[in-house]
Amino acid sequence: MLAERLSDETAAFEAEIDAIRAVHGERDRERFSRPLIEALGRSPLTHILQENRAAGPGTLVEVLRACRHLGRIDTSLGWVVGVANSAWSMRANFGRMSDADDAMRDNRLLALVLGRPGVLSRDGETGSFRLNGTWGYASGSQYASMFFGLAMVEGSISPDVRVVAVPAALMTVRHPWNAVGLRGTQSVMIEAKDIVIPQAQTRSYGEILSGATRRSGQASYGHLFTGVLMNCLQGSVLGACEAALDHVTETAKTRPVTGSTFAAMADSGALRAELGRLRGELDLILRAAEYNADRVDRAARNPAAGLDTAERVDLRGRVTRIMRSAVAIVQDLLWIYGSSGLDRGDPIERIWRDVNVGARHGGFAKLVPEELAGRVALGLEPTELTRMF
Repeated sequence: MLAERLSDETAAFEAEIDAIRAVHGERDRERFSRPLIEALGRSPLTHILQENRAAGPGTLVEVLRACRHLGRIDTSLGWVVGVANSAWSMRANFGRMSDADDAMRDNRLLALVLGRPGVLSRDGETGSFRLNGTWGYASGSQYASMFFGLAMVEGSISPDVRVVAVPAALMTVRHPWNAVGLRGTQSVMIEAKDIVIPQAQTRSYGEILSGATRRSGQASYGHLFTGVLMNCLQGSVLGACEAALDHVTETAKTRPVTGSTFAAMADSGALRAELGRLRGELDLILRAAEYNADRVDRAARNPAAGLDTAERVDLRGRVTRIMRSAVAIVQDLLWIYGSSGLDRGDPIERIWRDVNVGARHGGFAKLVPEELAGRVALGLEPTELTRMF
């Protein structure tokens, strides 16, 4: 019976991937088309971690798997689906949000940014807020129904940072996405100008981090969303690495080695050894990613197995190493593939751009994860550096 159930789940998963692949075209690598947005908006893959349903959420391992498979098609596809699932884990911290929930039912693509907060101004008469601010690198926000970001309540005696849920259609684009990679994500800078936010569409960021908003009696990722986000983002990059390795391996059977007597790369013992090494490197970081996802899954399903500060910091550090290793793998594949791999339109060129941009996401870059781990090892307070762990 178990084998039959697993077989049915695998078939359903593959059908969802095929449905997205069927509407994905070359132009979607720059900006998603309407058919692709509609397919993603209704696909179960975009809301695996949705908690406000009878069955509860799926698992982070499943999200990792989905993002890897989509990343093999287009890194931007896996990235946007990963962000959407991260935002669904954040959605778990809110109650009923009336019109917002209706929008999310029609389009389950969500956007999430954990950057510098905007400003919430209180309206004493209505009890609502007015939101102003900008949020950079808002991946998928132009495709999404809702946007989740941070904002600070103006005039609070002590810092009152909240997560706000905003209809994405009310946000405007402040700056376009000009990066060389992950073009399809359209990770633009968005802006809020005096948007009215009901009280129900704000939640205390501190309470979320502490787990005070966690749903009891079922699996919940709401207080683990930083670990969820880190793991979701790596999935698409891992899928891109797999696609790059497969492409170089296949072309090695017929592609000559310039400046040598080798009629094909596969004839070179040195190149065969390098392909073997890179295959092992990729397998190693895939296993690390699966370990991370499984560890978060266990914490989501068993409060007694929660993640302490050191484990959260180590998790972010492992994902950072995975991202840096992915960059190195693609770089080494390009080295043996040759300079034509940088020709526009070559699969390796596109993957090289996407992986280099994705790995430099603020969650992994500028040595913050490494310094964070060092602070914890020395017994120093990690939140003095960042709360993103």
